[in-house]
Amino acid sequence: AVVSTQSTGEAPPPPGFRAAPPPGFQPVPDMNNRNNALKEALQRELGASVFVMYHEAVLAFSRNQIDSKHFLQISKKYISPMSYSSLMTELVTLLPNIQKQHELYRDLGRPGDILPCCNCNQIMRTRDVKSHTCS
Repeated sequence: AVVSTQSTGEAPPPPGFRAAPPPGFQPVPDMNNRNNALKEALQRELGASVFVMYHEAVLAFSRNQIDSKHFLQISKKYISPMSYSSLMTELVTLLPNIQKQHELYRDLGRPGDILPCCNCNQIMRTRDVKSHTCS
């Protein structure tokens, strides 16, 4: 259900978010399309029933119910080695929680195609650096 924010004077959430992103997180370019593409890729990779279970693991990680190492073990169990790196780096950059991004970034071994912003620490793909602005 969509909730109107006009009565409170708050701006609507950016594409790809149901609510405003956490402080400090800036939506990456084309966030909504990238989220949809990642979801579709994971559904193709995992199949419908495993995708539902994997989505629960993503939620558990984002809610601090499991740590990043446990989440990555689950990911390695179900995602093929051929797809793992690209899917995980995209998941890290789309995750709207900078602390959680850093946990995954560290435990993935700091992949070279993603990096932290030197000002706000948000993890992003190298191709997104030019469009990233932070105060």
